[in-house]
Amino acid sequence: MYHRIPVSLAMLPAAAWILLCLALPAFAEDVPPPLAIPVGNVTLQTAGKLPEDALLDVGLAIFSPGIPIDAASHSKMGIFPEIRKAEAQFIPVYLRQVLVASGGWGVVRVLPDADASYELLITGKIRRSDGLQLVLQIRAADATGRLWLDKTYTDETAQSDYPVAAGDDPYADLYRQVANDLLQFRLGLSRSQLQEIREVALMRYAADLSQDAFGGYLEADAMGIYKLVRLPAQGDPMMARVERIRSQQHLFIDTVDEQYVDLYEEMAPTYNLWRQYGREQALYQADYQARASSRERYGRRGTFAAMEQTYSAYRLLKIQEQDLDEMALGFNNEVLPTAMEVSGRVFRLNGTLTSQYTEWRSILREIFALETGLPPASPAAQ
Repeated sequence: MYHRIPVSLAMLPAAAWILLCLALPAFAEDVPPPLAIPVGNVTLQTAGKLPEDALLDVGLAIFSPGIPIDAASHSKMGIFPEIRKAEAQFIPVYLRQVLVASGGWGVVRVLPDADASYELLITGKIRRSDGLQLVLQIRAADATGRLWLDKTYTDETAQSDYPVAAGDDPYADLYRQVANDLLQFRLGLSRSQLQEIREVALMRYAADLSQDAFGGYLEADAMGIYKLVRLPAQGDPMMARVERIRSQQHLFIDTVDEQYVDLYEEMAPTYNLWRQYGREQALYQADYQARASSRERYGRRGTFAAMEQTYSAYRLLKIQEQDLDEMALGFNNEVLPTAMEVSGRVFRLNGTLTSQYTEWRSILREIFALETGLPPASPAAQ
């Protein structure tokens, strides 16, 4: 839907229209070609009902935003840093929803930072994200170090993808393809391999709490593949403490997860309108450039109304862009503090979710060390 702007467009000379068109965001000209074949139409595969011991817990770390260091390149590449930072938190939330819908997993959590002790850890990087195309680099590896996935996924939008229905995403096919690839790999693992992943994950977490006490239970080869040397005795009270501390870490993640969901729900309507208007402007610019190269420099033949609509759409794009940028800036800079209780003490965590997560993990290591008398592991030893 377009709106007339409160000025007399008929008074603008043709040269002004040309300058306006040349000033549109440089989506088509400056963005590199697709890094992978678009996924096309994808149907989500579901696992059906699986026994509890066949399910792996999944950690989805906040993605790398993929923002170039050279700030001068941001505008040419269509990157708005605050929006891209928010997207890096927004995209894993939707992917989590798709993984849950596939039904083949245990608990799926969005993590403020990567944690290699998760049974399955998924990380990602945004290579391109706008109204025309989404390109993600996705990597997934289990706790043993076994690589499940390291692949670039691309999806492109069609006119029918907009407007976006509530709870939907114009790039849903890409997320479904990622979920399908992960499920296919998972279904190829044996029960014994799944059990090994769970056991290694627990012992890697234990070693993260105290390398002195638990480091000897694991060994890693030159390729970074972990194997169990032995397991603690059944009913070992030290392992009971490890599992209690681990539950406290999961509790923190579940608490801050609500903030990620709030981001998703708050941003989605404005975000999808921004994508929609951005797509329209990118297509118009690509068409204009094609005609300009053939010396048809004065717009569509006899389409003054189309140019008027284009300017109105461009104006709406900039409005949505400004609103979204302010919304993203607020989320990135004004994260709520988190209060957590453990061992009868309440800790108040401040800063970004990533810094809160790092601080909470450090606190848990210290509590474990005080309870056991063991020296805590260094964070660098993870």
